[in-house]
Amino acid sequence: MHRPILRVGLALAIALGVVAACGGETPEPQAPEFLISANPRQINDQGQISQIDVTAKNADGTAGTGTVVLKATAGVFTSGATEETLPLAAGKASTGFLCNKGADAKCAGNVRIDGTWGTEVTSVTLTVGSGTPPRDGGTDGGTTPKPDGGTPDGGGGTTGTYTTVVTTTKPLLVANTGDTTVVTATVTRTAGGAPEANASVTFNTTLGSFTPAQGTQTATATTDSTGKAQVSIYVANTPPGTARITATYGDGTGIKDLPFSAISSIVYVTGSAKALLGLDSSGRETTTPVNFKITNSAQQPVPGVEVSFEVSGAAGASVTPTAVSDNNGVVSTTLRSGNSVGVAIVKATVTATRGSTPEVSANHPGTPIVGGKPSDTGLSVDCTLKNLGALHALPPPRVVNTQCKAKLVDRFSNPVGLATPVQWYAEAGSINSPVDSRPQQGTTPSADTGDAVTTFSTNGAFPPYAVTPLTTSNPSEMYQGDPTDPNGRNPRDMTVTVIAVVAGEEEFVDGSGSGPTAGQTNGRWDPGEWFTDLGEPLVDRNDNGVWDPGESFIDTERVDCSNPNAPPAKNNRWDGPNGCWDNNTQIWRSIHIVYSGPLYTGAGMASERYLVYTPPDQPYSVPAGGIVDVSVRWADAYYNRMSPDSASFGVTKTGTRGQVSVTSDANAFAYGGFTINYVKREGTTQPDGTVRLGALCDTGKPTPPNSSTSPAATRCVRSAEFNFLPGGQIANVRLTGGSGVGGPVTSTVELKANHGFSTSPVVQFQAIYE
Repeated sequence: MHRPILRVGLALAIALGVVAACGGETPEPQAPEFLISANPRQINDQGQISQIDVTAKNADGTAGTGTVVLKATAGVFTSGATEETLPLAAGKASTGFLCNKGADAKCAGNVRIDGTWGTEVTSVTLTVGSGTPPRDGGTDGGTTPKPDGGTPDGGGGTTGTYTTVVTTTKPLLVANTGDTTVVTATVTRTAGGAPEANASVTFNTTLGSFTPAQGTQTATATTDSTGKAQVSIYVANTPPGTARITATYGDGTGIKDLPFSAISSIVYVTGSAKALLGLDSSGRETTTPVNFKITNSAQQPVPGVEVSFEVSGAAGASVTPTAVSDNNGVVSTTLRSGNSVGVAIVKATVTATRGSTPEVSANHPGTPIVGGKPSDTGLSVDCTLKNLGALHALPPPRVVNTQCKAKLVDRFSNPVGLATPVQWYAEAGSINSPVDSRPQQGTTPSADTGDAVTTFSTNGAFPPYAVTPLTTSNPSEMYQGDPTDPNGRNPRDMTVTVIAVVAGEEEFVDGSGSGPTAGQTNGRWDPGEWFTDLGEPLVDRNDNGVWDPGESFIDTERVDCSNPNAPPAKNNRWDGPNGCWDNNTQIWRSIHIVYSGPLYTGAGMASERYLVYTPPDQPYSVPAGGIVDVSVRWADAYYNRMSPDSASFGVTKTGTRGQVSVTSDANAFAYGGFTINYVKREGTTQPDGTVRLGALCDTGKPTPPNSSTSPAATRCVRSAEFNFLPGGQIANVRLTGGSGVGGPVTSTVELKANHGFSTSPVVQFQAIYE
């Protein structure tokens, strides 16, 4: 709170000897002095300018430092704002103020301007009227007023026929440089405030020059129709100080004190920038403030200094080109990413020193611009083990874990460097969800940047959903019993669908198709280009590509392709591919895990094709010194093969004649009864809204007619396609004949399937060694 100034009372006390007579009493300490004056104090509501002058002194009488904040209850300062921060130069500052009722209805009657300097506050009140204001000059009777603060204050103007107000574009200039700013003198008639056109105004300065070289401290300029005359003032390599600029026309003189400040250094403010940014098209954080601090040789902050910014290291990145330091000497720019990855380095240079030797500049250490939003283009999902021995327990499941990973990349195949949550869903068992992808550490991505790794466990819901065969026309699709009976076993009964879901954009092929941009690559999707249309995320437990009752799906906010301006909305039902490229949706992939058990030794082994010998003729006749190879295809109860963890085959025979051996890929991954191809096919919307799948999607050919309009009838659609095989594990048994001495010997060959965690089933067949 501004305290009353008691200079008169204190002087009187000293004159009367009161202080001395009180036996050494300590005199009351002086208070800081903070004054605001306005000239004229009465203005019209048509834009007449009043000069606002500030004087600040410390308690010890020295000139105040720092900045003053002025705030008006109506109207604006000549900067165009209702609040303005002014740096103090030799304890003084000035600006202009006007109140135009056409722009601000509150411009009537008393308008207060409040000032704050540190903990000190004060104010000045102006009277705004619609008529011609009297020539008050700040005192009654039109006499020349005593300037506030006791001395000319670097901003006031004389009162007469004309009023002149001086302002500068910059609040200060940088000493010892070629820094420059525009000086504007606004001349109005004191009576009525009308601008004075075609008036020749004389400018003078005590420091600097009105030309780039030193020596020109007087200049003239003519006012325009708004009463404004302008010249440029240059530091002209002048050392630090304060330039007192005067502008005179007739009996009206305006004064402006302009500091020439010494700048020692500019440094990056550690930690002001974000660690990472996404690409501009990512929908992620794409901007960050980058702050620098300006100080003088005494390491004191310097406010009001213009700084220029530039950025390098990442194509397309940009920065706010210029800014001015605040009360704390801090100046800030905004770094915005482009659509290229890299490390964006912002350089800040005190504008007045650009091109000089040396420049006053600094670099920030760099902000990595990493991959954008996840794109379906490169999304991949896989699990370390996809055949788990969950059926090797009574009751099942045996608890087995495996890691699953989703790899996130953007449309440019850059790994997504920002931590991104990935949701995981499983038909059976359990899976940790959500998990964040690994963010980029440092300035370059590592091999696992963008990886979202989770753990799937068989410990959870059991069993997987029982399904019927997809087709009975394929003799390779194995099944037990009646194919229409869901209790009849087939390989897909123990197949678990797992999906990974993440917010991102659908895949497109830049420059493809036959639309208006065919052959042109611009980094974005354009109508007529091939794209891959996704339905809503679906745990498709019966593998038919569409939702069926009981299946889990994610109801997303979908765009209505026929009305793209409508806000995306949920509809409480599963939706297939919608016919338009979605840049903000839930992208997803499926992967399949098989639960397997001991190889089958129950009833119907041969009739139900659980065990198949090739060649089928038994007993096998092995000639002396000869070789007979027997392929044994052996499946578990669901026609799948052994889980590859610690799996092996062993073989023995009775008798001493000849030899037997076995080879197998028991430790290699395979499902057993099928393989799965994850493909893209042309999908064409039918009249009933379903999508008919056609040929494999060839994005090198033209898109069908009308593909540039939405929704597109034909586009690419993802499909998981099962290819069926005779189920089970193959063991290649080699029978090697002996010397042939003596008659034929019949041997029993025993093939054993081994796992370290369960009993080892055995099958036998006969061989006759000649």
